[in-house]
Amino acid sequence: MINKAPKISVIGDGRVGSVVAYSLLLKELAGEIMLVDYNKNFAEGDALDMLHASAFTRQTDIVAGDYEDTKGSDIVIITASIPMKDIKSRLDLCQGNTELFKDIIPRLVKASPEAVLILISNPLDIMTYIALKISKLAAGKVIGTGTMIDSGRFRALVASEARICPDEIHAFILGEHGDSQFPAFSSAEVGGRRFRDRSKDKLKELFDQTVKGGYAVMQKKGFTNYAIAMATATLVDSIVNDRKKIYPVSTLINDYHGFSDLCISVPAVIGRNGVERVVDMEFTPEEEAAFKKSARMLQDINGSIKF
Repeated sequence: MINKAPKISVIGDGRVGSVVAYSLLLKELAGEIMLVDYNKNFAEGDALDMLHASAFTRQTDIVAGDYEDTKGSDIVIITASIPMKDIKSRLDLCQGNTELFKDIIPRLVKASPEAVLILISNPLDIMTYIALKISKLAAGKVIGTGTMIDSGRFRALVASEARICPDEIHAFILGEHGDSQFPAFSSAEVGGRRFRDRSKDKLKELFDQTVKGGYAVMQKKGFTNYAIAMATATLVDSIVNDRKKIYPVSTLINDYHGFSDLCISVPAVIGRNGVERVVDMEFTPEEEAAFKKSARMLQDINGSIKF
């Protein structure tokens, strides 16, 4: 059970991991933040910088260490990935990160067998599935951030267009955290009202912008980090404070619209134990087809990975 000041370890203190750790600090979600990175010198500098910043938030112990120093973590956030410079295909990235996970995940689980693992490393759904299989943890204890960030991007675009608060928009982007994701428009609503038919063309336009959103940021600055960091911190908040919030995250499904044994983003209740239950969705025929397309693609990739 998570205490009032949990220990949270961030594995991979790069452009994403460092902002994730900083977001946890700003939201005052941890009593201790442990940073682990292959560049230990950088991680030590980052930890010291954030320790200084903690003077302006709640007192938090922020240190850098090795995998053994993550012992007793309540939550372990994994952003680590192999270098991208020699990657020629998505499958190369999958297999390379699988080899990395085979090394680090058993060490993390040995140090913190009760921890919830949160995956950010890409390809997200595949690596969430691989992490689950390698760790041998209960399904709810391994969570990928999935389309939580995509749903957030979509809500932000709709809110900007409608000039209302994003919190008033309830809409899920589901499926793969990637090109085969799809919007569940049939269940979307604003202020308790379903989206009007006359808005569908505009919503599809905003969804297209959502799919391209990450690429647009990558083209201009070379990486994305702020949105995923805030999405991760929001997910951590629901775990630490047992909020039972519903978020679209990548989690293991069992006979979900006919599919089992793969990780894919579906709405899930997030509480102290991680994914506490998956929320069944009623899809339109078009949404059902989109979900099946996304699930089959992930199944095919899962079957090609050696681990």
